[in-house]
Amino acid sequence: MSQAAKPSPNAAKAGDQTRAALLMAGVRLFGTKGFEATSTREIAAAADANIASIAYHFGGKEGLRLACAEMVGSRIQSVVGPALGAIDPKGDPGKAQEAFERVIMGVTDFMLGQVEARDIAGFMVRELGAAGAVFDRVYTDFILPVHRSLCVLLGLATGQDPESDLIRIGTFSIAGQVVYFRIGHAIVARRMDWKTVGPEEVGAIKAVILANIRAFVETNRKQE
Repeated sequence: MSQAAKPSPNAAKAGDQTRAALLMAGVRLFGTKGFEATSTREIAAAADANIASIAYHFGGKEGLRLACAEMVGSRIQSVVGPALGAIDPKGDPGKAQEAFERVIMGVTDFMLGQVEARDIAGFMVRELGAAGAVFDRVYTDFILPVHRSLCVLLGLATGQDPESDLIRIGTFSIAGQVVYFRIGHAIVARRMDWKTVGPEEVGAIKAVILANIRAFVETNRKQE
């Protein structure tokens, strides 16, 4: 490509912004309406973009869907990845429990404290409810490795086999609490008479989830 044919820095930046806007619009609309019920025209309008930009950046609606899945997995991985990567309990059950709690609390802060998490949670719940390319991508690239890492920590904390049914289901049940408080945000706020869910309310939720983690460990700690 000649120098004259290269996109200008401003054009490249605009293209990146359009791509990001389409991704965010896709995550939000696919999560709230579902893939089939969402039109490319709606996505383009929500992103304030030309409808042709979807084909240009993603090859079409299905390509955008997969790109949304990759973005969601990458965003959540950026929350849990560094924490999991820095953990080395060295076989100490107490340190393993502390590490498990730290990761779950970090995910809770993200899911309940970040505006974008509402759309991410909606997308995941909707897309992971049906088998397909999106499910396979998110499961393989994000859910499976993160879940296995958390199972290792919870297994060490309790002295149980990390691949046992007890630990795998227990890890899902603890993580599921965080997801529920995100997708059930309006229900929880109304039942609790909370006008907003700010730091104080998030702190109250975290305290209960933390107590549940500790109760699970105490109840299921393997006796020598």
